[in-house]
Amino acid sequence: MNNKIIIRNATKDDARQITEIIVEDWKKAYSGIIDQAFLDTYNVEERYEIEVKRFDKYYVAVLDNEVVGCEWLEMLEEEVSDSEIIALYVRYAKRNMGIGKLLFEYAMRHFKESGRKKMIIWCLKDNQEARKFYEKVGGKEFKTSTHNWGGKDYDMISYLYDL
Repeated sequence: MNNKIIIRNATKDDARQITEIIVEDWKKAYSGIIDQAFLDTYNVEERYEIEVKRFDKYYVAVLDNEVVGCEWLEMLEEEVSDSEIIALYVRYAKRNMGIGKLLFEYAMRHFKESGRKKMIIWCLKDNQEARKFYEKVGGKEFKTSTHNWGGKDYDMISYLYDL
């Protein structure tokens, strides 16, 4: 299975599929966590206008010419963490196939090969599915914060990784 999945830099042509994955993930994963009225306004057309402008920030996992996952990686200049997975999403129909793990491992290799030492990733504190995944791949709870979506603050938690 894994030998069919290719991870590569996203192209502008991937922006629509990246957007579809993000919107689907938000609507499903954050249902019951983020205010439903806000989630109901989240749509592919509006989100596409954002993602098409920053498609080059993403790496995509491709299976049989379909984008099945994506991640946004950033180098940081912070004392504790010098790299961050800003976002990591897998198409819902393709979950539990190891795609998220492949994307995660790719990020760790990418950062390590770039001379980075510590990686951080943030998620909603109430997103138990994501938290279990980040802990399973070796993350240690680090710090908490809040983030505002739709006029409401939500508790966030970060996980720190040695590279």
